[in-house]
Amino acid sequence: MDGRLQERWDAVIFDFDGVLCDSNDLKGETFATLYAHEGPEVQDAIRAYHRDNGGMPRREKLARFERNILGRALDEDRLDRMVAGFAAAVEEAVIACAEIPGATDFLATHAGRPALFIISATPHEEMLRIAERRGMTDRFVSVHGSPPSKAETAAMLMARHGLRPDRVAFVGDAVQDYAAAKALDLHFVGVRDADGRHPFPDGTLTIADLRDLSAALATL
Repeated sequence: MDGRLQERWDAVIFDFDGVLCDSNDLKGETFATLYAHEGPEVQDAIRAYHRDNGGMPRREKLARFERNILGRALDEDRLDRMVAGFAAAVEEAVIACAEIPGATDFLATHAGRPALFIISATPHEEMLRIAERRGMTDRFVSVHGSPPSKAETAAMLMARHGLRPDRVAFVGDAVQDYAAAKALDLHFVGVRDADGRHPFPDGTLTIADLRDLSAALATL
């Protein structure tokens, strides 16, 4: 199986939260905590929006909370404070949280061939620190956060490394991951959440966790 995977694929691109690291609920609760003073109904709406809109940069997500859930005009200073508060609360927790099952084994088996990359909506410098502190950096050719968008970063990597779209797979858990893959004609594998839900169109290849990734990639 491993040899066939290496023959079939030149690169695999991973999202981070919910794909390599079991941090989605942690981040959802952190967002909700920022709105504790607004009451439980608002917090529940924040959690639901976060769950349904994974892969979105935190500043954009907070702006949408303010505008779409609370009906507020955007206050850039307030947004700056909230982004900083979120970052301060979440980084150490993400470093310490559990992996998605199978992540360590897949990365240890396949680091170097095919080429592995991370593209995350987490701010770039923070994503680099997290990967380093989790001891993951040497498994990847490179690690990328935002900005730019996931599609822009993937396009840059394709050009930089001379990668063919038909030989690259994107593994993600969010609509933004799927959209980035489709924009570049990459193959896509979706990771379902713990309840088996996912946001992808019917017929999308999905897996429960990374223990199933090698087998899934072998079917494409």
